[in-house]
Order: sequence, then structure tokens, then C-alpha cells
Amino acid sequence: MRIRAIANGLAVALGVLILHLVLVMPSHPAGLTASRFLRPTTELPLLLTLLALLPGRMLRAALVLLAVGLIVLRVSNLGTYLAFSRPFNPLLDLHLLVSGWSLLASSIGRLEAAFGIAAILLAIALAAAALWVCLFRLSRVPPWARAAPVILAAAPLGLSYVTPGWSSFSATPVVAEQIGRMGRGVADLAEFTEELRTSPSEEATFAALEGRDVILAFIESYGRTFLDAPDYGDLSGPRLSAVGETLGDAGWHARSAWTAAPTRGGQSWLAHGTLLSGLWTDSQVRYDRLMTSERMSLNALFGAAGWRTGAAMPAITLDWPEAGWFGYDITLDADGLGYAGEPFEWVTMPDQYTWSAMDRLLRGPGPDMIELALVTSHAPWTPLPRIVPWEDIGDGAIFDGQHRDGESPREVWSDPDRIRAQYAMSLDYALEVTGQYIAGFGDGALFIVLGDHQPAPLLTGQDAPPDVPIHIIADDPALLDRLPAEIFTPGLIPKASAPVLPMDALRPLLSTVFERPLTEPNREN
Repeated sequence: MRIRAIANGLAVALGVLILHLVLVMPSHPAGLTASRFLRPTTELPLLLTLLALLPGRMLRAALVLLAVGLIVLRVSNLGTYLAFSRPFNPLLDLHLLVSGWSLLASSIGRLEAAFGIAAILLAIALAAAALWVCLFRLSRVPPWARAAPVILAAAPLGLSYVTPGWSSFSATPVVAEQIGRMGRGVADLAEFTEELRTSPSEEATFAALEGRDVILAFIESYGRTFLDAPDYGDLSGPRLSAVGETLGDAGWHARSAWTAAPTRGGQSWLAHGTLLSGLWTDSQVRYDRLMTSERMSLNALFGAAGWRTGAAMPAITLDWPEAGWFGYDITLDADGLGYAGEPFEWVTMPDQYTWSAMDRLLRGPGPDMIELALVTSHAPWTPLPRIVPWEDIGDGAIFDGQHRDGESPREVWSDPDRIRAQYAMSLDYALEVTGQYIAGFGDGALFIVLGDHQPAPLLTGQDAPPDVPIHIIADDPALLDRLPAEIFTPGLIPKASAPVLPMDALRPLLSTVFERPLTEPNREN
């Protein structure tokens, strides 16, 4: 009898501990501290009081389901904060599960990723089972003894109100916040639909460009942190300076600025949609609505003005119905680019090949407006390709074997410092091959090169701004002189104190400053 009482007491104590841990579990990486788990909550004594008064199966089942729901929501919040610096929204983010699995598997290995996910699911299941059993034990203790857990949970809560530096908190808002985010998502969709309806239709001739090719290149995860942070500045500064010298020696000129991206850590398509639509597209709901709208993309504006439009998209490996909205005359996905080499883990082909294939397959007599995505700087950032002579690239098979460097993703991702080093080297490569292509094969085009978003907070920290660099490069400085001097800095390194231009403002800027012929005087500055 005594042993049973002790077993019941231990089980009840374990149940109370599990409930406490569920309630204090953080939703943000900043909350992963020991002090967080020592703080009392207002809900714990209330829940224990309910259990003491109503020790039935229905209430236990409701509490277990509530606990599982809280764990899932908080794990999801932690994941999206770590990846995108924002909270989880069930209405918007469920589609990320598939792409998240693909990236995780390529970074640490398919088997390891499966074990990791299985371990999380098993931990949640074990916590739910243990909580069910322990709460059942609470119903088996005498009614007078059920007050003990309530008193033990209420005592720290009471002390927290009178002890300086020790405070309690409520766990309930996490659910209300999630419901509120879903409601705001619905309202935001209605607001965006109204923006689409009321935004004026645009026409542009881009007369100042005088029929030259326009090449818009998004560099994956090329964010402001790569230029500003001490960890990366020792590499980015010299690289941008060297690329600037290469371009200058070949007769090219550049202006650079900061632009605020609508996403961080991933979902590059939101940045593409924002720039090309001129509307702030910071969620999947907005993007999906944009894709079904009659809003003309920047590509389509160029097409209407006489440019042939094309896209080189090495990351597109499945059907891509959204291409219809962008209005490309020619769309080359991973298969269409004809790469014959082995992929670099998640990265389907190296940037040098993408530039080469774009030049060979999309640039014709012109004028051409071409959008391309450069993905070598996408996670897992290893292995990395070596730069080869441009005339030897061919179908890309040359990049197999000895023309790639780096340890396996499993080795690199075991050490945060190595992850950061590989990330920096991937951007160093991307900028170098971009400069080489423009200097050697630019042939008078106007180049717009920018980052799509900052990398994940693992590389930037949680408080990094959403800014990315943008470089506009031409062989005629008169074109670049039309850009606002207070925003655009000469060269490839933007002025640190320059105003940051929202990414949705780039489209109206480009369609305005390049509208009048060069023979007219410039009144923009």
C-alpha cells in the first residue's frame, strides 16, 4: 500500500512537471534559457485545480490534446524564427513542409533528417502518453490529497509577485496569437486584393535603354550581413573591390544601394514577386493571389515595349505554372538549361554554368530582358564548384570530380563556424563569376544584380535587418547617373548610411528613370 502511494505521488509529480514544461516552453529562440523554465505560470495551478475537482477522462483527454497542440505550435514557431525570423502561421506555412524536408535532407543527410523528425514526433508522443498516465494517477489519490499539487504550484506563483526579479507569465497568449495571425492573414488577403484592383496600370517604353539587353540576376541569400558583419566583411569587402576593378578595367560602371526584401532565410519567390510586381508580396497568400491576377510583371512591361523575355531558373525542378504570370517568352528550368554534371547537393548546377547557359540559350540578336536565379549560395553551401575557363564549360560535365571542393554537408553542419565559413565562400564565388561574366560577355547590357533575401538567422542573428545589396551595372555612366544619388552609391559597396529602398519600389523606379531617351536632360537628381 505504501509503495503504491509513493508510486502515485511520483507519477503525479512527473505529470505536474510535464505540464509545467509544456506551459513554459518558449516560442522564440531568445527564450531558450534556464531562467525561463524556472518561471511559474498562472495556468498551472488553475489546471491542477480543475483536475482535482473533475478528475474524469474527458478533462484529461482535453489537457493532453492541449499540451500536444502547444508543443506543436511552439516547435513550429521556433523553426520559423530560426529559418525566417518570424513566427509560424498555420494558414501560410504548411506548404513549407515539403521544401523544408528537401533542404534538411540535403544538408544533414536523408537518413539523419528522417531520424531527427522521427525523434521529435516520438518525443511529443511520449510526452502525451506520460501526461495521460500521470494525470490518471492523480485521479487515484484521495480527494484530500489532490490539493497538494495545487498548493505546490500556487506557492511559486504567489512568491513571484513579492520577490524582486522573479516574475510569472501566462502561457495562453501563444494560442491567441496564432489564431490572431490566421485572422490577420485573411484580412491581409482582402487588402492585397484591393491593392491589385486599385493599382494603376502601367506602360513603359524604357527609351533610355535604347534597345540594349537587360539582365536581372537574383543571388541566393546575398544579404546585408555579408557586407556588414565582421565575420564576413574581411571576405566580402576585398571581393567586391576586386570585382569592381575587373569591371572598371573592362569599361563598366556600377551604382549600388540597399533594398529591403519581403522575406528572410528562404521563400525567394516572394522577393521575385515583390520586385517584378511592384507590390509588397511578403506571404504565400499574397503571392498566390498575385499569380492569378492581371497585374503586369516587370518582364511583361519589357515584353510590351519590344524586348524578348526569358528566364533561367536552375532551382525549378517541377512543373511551374506560375511562369505564366511572369510573362516569359522562353522559360528554362533545371532540365531546360541542359546541365550534364552532378548537382551540388540541393544546388542543381553552379552559377558559372547558369551564366554560360543563359548566354548561349537566351541571349539573341535582342533586345532581351532576362531574369535568372543564381543558386550556388543556397544552403547547404557545400561542396562548392571551382571556377573553370569559360570556354571549357560546355554542358557542365567539367564540374564533376576535381572541380568541386568542400566536405560533406553532414561534416559542415556539425559546426556553426564551418557553416558560416562555407556560406561566405559560396557568395565569394557567386560574386566573382558574376563579375567575370559581365566583364567578359556583357556586350553592352544593363545588369541589375541583387540579393533575394538575408540568409537564416543562424548566419545573421535574430535582429538583422531585411536589407540586401542591389548593384546596377552598365557600360554607359549616363544611364547610372539617372539613379537617385542619395540612395545609389558609385561602385559595388553601398554607403552604410544610405536610405533603404523597399523592394517593391524598385519596379516603379526602373520604369521611371529609364523612360526618357538619353538625349533628353536628366531631371531626376
